[in-house]
Amino acid sequence: MVMTSANSRLFRSRLKLVFVFCLFLGPLLAAFLWYYGFSAVLLPPGKSNHVRLIQPVATLSEFKNELHDNGSISLETLRHKWTIVHFIGATCAAQCQKLLYNTRQTRMALGKDAHRVQRIALVGDSALAAAVRKLHADIALVKPSGRGLAAQLSKINSIHNPGSDNGLLIDPLGNVMMVVSVSLDPGKLLKDLKKLLKLSRIG
Repeated sequence: MVMTSANSRLFRSRLKLVFVFCLFLGPLLAAFLWYYGFSAVLLPPGKSNHVRLIQPVATLSEFKNELHDNGSISLETLRHKWTIVHFIGATCAAQCQKLLYNTRQTRMALGKDAHRVQRIALVGDSALAAAVRKLHADIALVKPSGRGLAAQLSKINSIHNPGSDNGLLIDPLGNVMMVVSVSLDPGKLLKDLKKLLKLSRIG
C-alpha cells in the first residue's frame, strides 16, 4: 500500500511524539531500573554506606525490659528515634569503651538533630551499669531478660554475626538495619547518620 502525503505527515508527527515521550521518560525509566533492578554493588561508590547493612532487615516484636535507673523500655521507646544499641558483657574493656565514646561523640556532633538519635546499652551487672553512667549520662542502661530485647537481638546476632565489640542501629520503626563497628571512623559514622536523618521522615 502506498503511503499518501497526509499519512506520511501523520506518521512523522506520531514518530516525533514518541521521540519526545522517550526523551523525557527514558532517563526516569533507566534510573528506576538501575536503582531497583540491579544489585547494590553496581551503584556508584559515592552512594554507599560506611556502616554495614543487615540484609534482610530484622524487625523487632513487642518487648519490655527494666532499666537500671528505674523505669522500663519497650518497643514503643524505640519509635520515632534512631537507636544505637551497645552490648556490654561482664566487663567493659577497651573496645567496649571505645565504641561508647565514639557513639557519644557522634551523637553530640549531630547538633540540633542529636535528639533524633538515642543510645541504649544492654548490661547485666548493676555496678558496671553505674560505672558506665558516670561517663555517659545520655544512655539508657537496660537490664537483659530472657524474653526481652536482649533475646531478640541475640537471635539477630547469631544470624548476622556483627561481632561482640560492635553495636547495632535500629530505625524508628523497630527494624534492625546496620552494624555499628567499633573500628569504623566516627567521622564516617557521623556522615551516615546525617544522611539517614536527612532522608528520614519518621524519626
